[in-house]
Amino acid sequence: MSAWLCCMAAGSAAVFALYGLRCAHAVRRPCLRNRAWGTALLSFLFSLVFGTFLARTGYALLMQELDFEYDGIAALEQLLDFEIDCVSFLGGALGVVLGVLLANRLARKGPVMAGMDAFAPFGALLVALFRMGECFFGSYGTGASLPEESPLAFFPFALRIEVDGGYSNWNWAVCVLSAAFALAWAAAAFFRLRSCGRPGLNFTLALFFLALPQVLCESLRQRGMFWLFVHTEQLLCAVVLLAVLLFWLLRSGRSLPFVRRWWPLGVLLLGTGLMVFIEFAIDGSKIKIPLTSLAWHLLMAAILACIGYAGAAAAKRWNREGA
Repeated sequence: MSAWLCCMAAGSAAVFALYGLRCAHAVRRPCLRNRAWGTALLSFLFSLVFGTFLARTGYALLMQELDFEYDGIAALEQLLDFEIDCVSFLGGALGVVLGVLLANRLARKGPVMAGMDAFAPFGALLVALFRMGECFFGSYGTGASLPEESPLAFFPFALRIEVDGGYSNWNWAVCVLSAAFALAWAAAAFFRLRSCGRPGLNFTLALFFLALPQVLCESLRQRGMFWLFVHTEQLLCAVVLLAVLLFWLLRSGRSLPFVRRWWPLGVLLLGTGLMVFIEFAIDGSKIKIPLTSLAWHLLMAAILACIGYAGAAAAKRWNREGA
């Protein structure tokens, strides 16, 4: 665990150094050059503190781990039990966002959202780093096992996991898939969204398109945070999608007819309902339909692609009206 933490800390420091380098050489937004390195350093320190605290606290609160009624203040000691399967990834991500936001507010003058937009691709790199780090924790970073004859029983879709008796299984490589999606978005943010659009566009797009594929990845995950059979962080990713989409829609299209303004929300709500149905079908306890888990997850991926299209349309309208 200590070696993993050292690697993650070193990788995070490198990512924030790249963030400082990009701000220091910003051409189209000169305000980013103001105290660029100081902002990057503060962002790293604040993110380290807030990210660690909220990752552990978020898990303890969501999973009702803290029992003040019986343990009193001593229940807080449980927060020091920092194991990989006792943290909330989204709690840590929220801590990083708050850390970068506070650093941009304190370290330099100028629009805060300019700094958040500049950080968007580096935030995606951090997500990729920590998701890939889950590979070193066995079943925590993988999903259910795949049949040997499955067409996806190979890297990067699956990892071979050793089990008792000298046998091994192919399991969904959730950690690799999550990291790959985050890297794809980082590349898009670097090369397609460089300093374009209204303030907040790159940042909100990153929130939306980092949470979107994670809905599928959390469905594949074997271990993690659960409320009964509900994947807690899958639900939280859906909440992020809804919040960002509402932000775009409420601030644009006021002169449009009702359907033209709100159709992206309809797509999201319909897609969410279908994915809930799929989760019940995969569980098999309430809905029994003779389809393989792979077929259900491919259908879920298609639904998420539709939600992504709707989100991109809403973001484009919001950006256009603010230009």
